Amino acid sequence: MTGEKYEEILAMTEGANDPHWLAVSLPEQRQQLSALLEFERTARTITHAAPLLIPGLLQSTAYVRAIMTAGGVPPEEVETRIAVRVGRREAITRNDKPVQLKAAIGEAALRQVVGGRDAMTDQLGHLLDLSELDNIEVRVVPFESGWHPALEGLFVLIESDEAPPAVHLENRRSGLFLHEPADIDIYREAAETVFKAALDAAQSKQHIAKVRKETEAAR
Repeated sequence: MTGEKYEEILAMTEGANDPHWLAVSLPEQRQQLSALLEFERTARTITHAAPLLIPGLLQSTAYVRAIMTAGGVPPEEVETRIAVRVGRREAITRNDKPVQLKAAIGEAALRQVVGGRDAMTDQLGHLLDLSELDNIEVRVVPFESGWHPALEGLFVLIESDEAPPAVHLENRRSGLFLHEPADIDIYREAAETVFKAALDAAQSKQHIAKVRKETEAAR
């Protein structure tokens, strides 16, 4: 992504040039989602710390549907939102220069049954399948890891070869983009701390497979 293209991405969303771009209203949230989709599509690396839910780029369709329906999304918007969420996977699964994704996922996210045990078993299997891709590193942060920065809330660090990095934070009512170098440094250090607390890639796959087996057996 060239510097000019980056400016175009920011220009298409009002407020995105601000050091801290907070989206509270529905129009602002939709604008911010448009920017997030473009950032993901053109990123070199995405680092995702997710203590309580499976990261969006790694979610199965059934898991997404369960979140959308239980989360109060208007019925007439559910299918559209699912399509958008599922479409985001293309950034990490495309054949031509897929984004490098590093995800630190809290054990709570693996054990929280979202959408029923069938859907959760499917989600954990989907996570294992994606973790086999060369550009995807999935790490599990176990309960016994102690304190780490992701316990303060999920965060996503998005980095490109030709544009400044950005951090995306999100909760139920709002989303926030951070662009200031000091903020980027803080979250880069936070990511390093979270990954130090995580199991290695091989141990993580074993742990996910174990939880999947337990979830399947409890159906």
